[in-house]
Amino acid sequence: MRKKLKIGIISGFLLITGAGGASLAVGGIEPDDIEVQRLANHQTDRPVRYGRDIRPLLSDRCFSCHGTDPVTRAVDLRLDSFDQATRDLGGGFSAIVPGDPAASMLFERITSRDPHEMMPPPEANKPNLSPEEIESIRTWIAEGAEYEPHWAFESPTEPSPPVVSDPDWSRNEVDPFILRRIEAVGLKPNPEADAPTLVRRAFLDLTGLPPTPEEVDAFINDDRPQAFDHLLERLMTEEPYRSRHAERMATPWLDLARYADTAGIHMDAGKQMWPYRDWVLRAFRENMPFDRFTIDQLAGDLVENPTIDQLVASGFHRNHVTSDEGGAIADEYLLEYAVDRVETTGAVWLGLTVGCARCHDHKFDPITQADFYGLIAFFNNVEQPGIYSQIPDSNRAFEPAVEIPRPEDEARVSSLQRRIAEIEAERATPTESERVALAEYLDRLKTPDGLRWRTASATQATSERGAELQILEDGSVLATGENPDADAHVIRYRLDGEDLDALLIEALPHDSLPAGGIGRAANGNAILSGITAEAISVTDPTNRVPITFRWAWADHEQPDGDYRLVNALRPDDGRVWAAQSHQIPGRRTLMFLADRPIGFVGGTDLVVRTSFESPFARHVIGRTRLHVAQTTESIRSALPSAISNWYITGPFSIADAATGYQTDFGPEPSDAIDFATRFNSRKDGTGGDTWRYAPGVIDGRTVTLAQGIGAELIAREIWSPDQRDLPISIGSDDGVQVRLNGEIILEDRSNRGVAPDQNRTTLRLREGRNTLLYKVVNTGGAGGMYYRADPPASELPRDAVAVILPGELVRPAIADAGEEALRIRMSPRYRDLGERSDVLKQERSAILANVPKTSVMKERSMPRPTYVMDRGRYDTPDEDRPVDRSVPAILGALPLEIDAPNRLDLAEWIVGNENPLTARVVVNRYWQILFGRGLVESVDDFGFQSAWPSHPDLLDHLAVNFRNSGWDVQQLLQKIMSSATYRQSARIRPEVAAIDPGNELLARFPRQRLEAEQIRDQALYASDLLIEDFGGPSVKPYQPDGLWQEVAMLQSNTRYYEQGEGDDLHRRSIYTYWKRASPPPSLLAFDAPTREYCNVRRLATNTPLQALVLWNDPQFVEAARMLAVRVLREDPDADDDARLDRLFRFATASSMPASVRPMVLETLAGFRDRYAADPQSAIELLQVGSVDVPADLDPGELAAWAMIANAVFSSDSAIVKD
Repeated sequence: MRKKLKIGIISGFLLITGAGGASLAVGGIEPDDIEVQRLANHQTDRPVRYGRDIRPLLSDRCFSCHGTDPVTRAVDLRLDSFDQATRDLGGGFSAIVPGDPAASMLFERITSRDPHEMMPPPEANKPNLSPEEIESIRTWIAEGAEYEPHWAFESPTEPSPPVVSDPDWSRNEVDPFILRRIEAVGLKPNPEADAPTLVRRAFLDLTGLPPTPEEVDAFINDDRPQAFDHLLERLMTEEPYRSRHAERMATPWLDLARYADTAGIHMDAGKQMWPYRDWVLRAFRENMPFDRFTIDQLAGDLVENPTIDQLVASGFHRNHVTSDEGGAIADEYLLEYAVDRVETTGAVWLGLTVGCARCHDHKFDPITQADFYGLIAFFNNVEQPGIYSQIPDSNRAFEPAVEIPRPEDEARVSSLQRRIAEIEAERATPTESERVALAEYLDRLKTPDGLRWRTASATQATSERGAELQILEDGSVLATGENPDADAHVIRYRLDGEDLDALLIEALPHDSLPAGGIGRAANGNAILSGITAEAISVTDPTNRVPITFRWAWADHEQPDGDYRLVNALRPDDGRVWAAQSHQIPGRRTLMFLADRPIGFVGGTDLVVRTSFESPFARHVIGRTRLHVAQTTESIRSALPSAISNWYITGPFSIADAATGYQTDFGPEPSDAIDFATRFNSRKDGTGGDTWRYAPGVIDGRTVTLAQGIGAELIAREIWSPDQRDLPISIGSDDGVQVRLNGEIILEDRSNRGVAPDQNRTTLRLREGRNTLLYKVVNTGGAGGMYYRADPPASELPRDAVAVILPGELVRPAIADAGEEALRIRMSPRYRDLGERSDVLKQERSAILANVPKTSVMKERSMPRPTYVMDRGRYDTPDEDRPVDRSVPAILGALPLEIDAPNRLDLAEWIVGNENPLTARVVVNRYWQILFGRGLVESVDDFGFQSAWPSHPDLLDHLAVNFRNSGWDVQQLLQKIMSSATYRQSARIRPEVAAIDPGNELLARFPRQRLEAEQIRDQALYASDLLIEDFGGPSVKPYQPDGLWQEVAMLQSNTRYYEQGEGDDLHRRSIYTYWKRASPPPSLLAFDAPTREYCNVRRLATNTPLQALVLWNDPQFVEAARMLAVRVLREDPDADDDARLDRLFRFATASSMPASVRPMVLETLAGFRDRYAADPQSAIELLQVGSVDVPADLDPGELAAWAMIANAVFSSDSAIVKD
């Protein structure tokens, strides 16, 4: 990327005035989102209604103590029900006496000023009712206190458009509903907006992009009466507009779906979900009916013979935040995932805050806790883990997932698989010479010089933390009874023989252990944190020899963390071996070499202590059996070195490369990795760093290290069975210093990029533990390293160690892997066939790795039982309150003929005629997209605390029409946008503002600031930078360095932001990679959500940071200079006036107002003078971004125009929709 330049705030702040005459300041926004005020001059003329005027007051002030929730209900009084509110409370008193406010206790209490009597009471911390509100309640009681049903819970009917005084104003059936209220207060609607404004409004609303000047002119010159209607249809059905329309409409849906590219918490790991986003795009492009759109997303996996598309669509409810926190409780998160699905479904389709009933009955709405868990029952049966594993792959599709193969890939994979099968069949049949050689080799290893294992006899077994250890008849020891969080087992064995040095521990399943595993944890897993021993002479118990271990091997090590068996050789550093028996049940076999021979003449008692200390509670091995043997020199020389994982510390600050090599930052001289010490890593000596596990450092691969100048240290332990030489190959970026056990064995101070085999050396390993330490000294850019060990052919491959163990102690899969490793080592033919097969497999893997994958819903075969959870906690199911799958009773019920409803039944009910909410909620949300506010302002709450619809009849009219149209979204948009209401000017008239300051009547079009994505996309489009590729993986455009590191854990696979290049920098914002812990900062500044949760409405703020983004973000600076290039190149002979007009039309669709033109020309002249005096400043400005500017344009002239373009992009005229 070219040099970045932070542009200071433009002196002589450019003020651009819009066509309507209002001053449009950079970053400004008209105060159109002020709280809606009731229309005072006609409020008193209409009768008081419970739903519109009274219920909101009671819901806000009273229902929390006198509503549906019996737990918090005071004095057993309910005010949400006519029968309950009017019943006799004793002594002839009632809270409400219809027709008699004076006799009503409610009225007495709300008018009292006695703090002991008044309602709401002072301790409720709720505002007192105003005199107007009290008068409304008085009038309502006096008129009979009618409790009308809540409007949203009644099925919508289709009202006919009302009769109005000026029917000629109406363009379709939307308008009479709007005009009736305008005329009722003696007002008239605004005239139609001018053509450029109207065209820009339609383009932004339907495509998210502005029109070009040519498209505006084409509309102006279209004299057909229905020209605007034709334009709307083209923008939704013809390419390229059709795809742009899908991208525009998908953005707010992705807010609802909480779509993102990372998991959201803990590691905030990357995940592959973009195929779901692309499904949404295709659905909008094809104008999929909204009922089908709903069913496929809620239950696409449950339809009969689901297509790949329907499975992908079901990913809607896999977008939620997930955890990969080690030690977290799976059941807790499984409940959280189900709760999120219910809350999201409630918000998106029902417009209800159902989550408020998780811990108790809803305080305001008639939704019980049982209702909530009836919905949970639909969503808590997904086949997914509660806690996901941590892996380096940031493009993983979290299971369950589905592949989305492409036809050409399927054909090639099929061909590769046939060829691989042919080669593997040839490999599977060894030649006679291969059979003989392998048998002879195995015979030499096993007898007479090889290992002869014998089972040790346990004589005593104790637990240090209170468990009971039983010695079973087969010689194994079983832990029972108390199950402490951590433990240590001390077992005494009686041995015969001398010079024993090999221990083999079987970790065995047992019927008393959970989940078929070897551990006592609920999931069956186990760890080992340490092993030590003591040999005691039977004939002279004072003769005791402590035993430690110099080498270890396990037939399996859990791969998703630092869980190698050698970790247990250092019992006090906090590392552990883990068995993964919660996922792969069955026995485990562990082999250790002692640091000295074991055995006394006359017999030996061997006391073995195994410890189980870790953050993972109760992960204790439940049953063990010990075998011992004597190794020979040939056996020890054949055993492979045992290696730890890699660890990393730093980077450490350095003044220059020489300092990096010469300075000891702390770890270098040591012959051990010290996990407890902190090493200073700052220039001022404060702070510090420790050794940390480095899962991204993998043998045989080039590895990217930290950016920038510094020294980074990488180390591992190598445990050798004997003294030996180990050849290694290394690489680095830049130079490297290699130490073995604290001594420098290689140093190369080259400045280079990392590659394999840049240096070779040999490690002189001592018996037991060795410490290999890399110091990589980086002088700029990203650091890097490479490591590969090349052990001699005489060493067994690691997998082949199993061949020297008794066959009955080794699982068949492990034995097969061992023999495979030996055959590769011993047979050139077998090895050659394997290499040919591997090449084909690598090609197949490369194809499959690039096959898109995405998370989907998948039902468990056996449904989980669902209970009401006491206080909403995962660990407190009320087993006396089981629930079946059901919908909230207030909304009806599923059809009786459905015996065992599932998510598909729920989805069909949601879009069925029996549900009164969905059509209203969806229509209201689309109205909000167009007008900035819904007909019901509380778009996320249609319950008792919802706002009263500004135009209830219009809402129902649109809802019924939408449903009857086959849920046709484009028809709905066409109807609303072709109305005279939508086509009005946004000009504010003082006489209207005085009556309707919040524009509730819609006597004008409401001006709105563009959404974050529209602001960025508009700049790219106007500057001709926008790359319009439809769909595909997420991209990473410009963003400031280091933001991800600030919020990421060290092992996170999204710790570093790797900026894209080429087209990736200029795609539409919907394709931008969305890291939940650090969303795209320029979009976040303009109120884009984090997408951790369902977001129904974006709030519009106005902050100085927004202006700074528009002025200084490389994306906008680059767009400004390329818009300048566009204007200068289009017509080389044009004068400044023509160019200013052209530039302004690209960004705003309108010509530059004459009132500001002289000031802009003066500013342009000032910039010309500035860059003439400082040409280097112009060059630096033009280097911002990745796209080169034409060499034939004068840099000073181009820079001056770029500054004008930057100011226009930042102006109110550009970032507001009129």
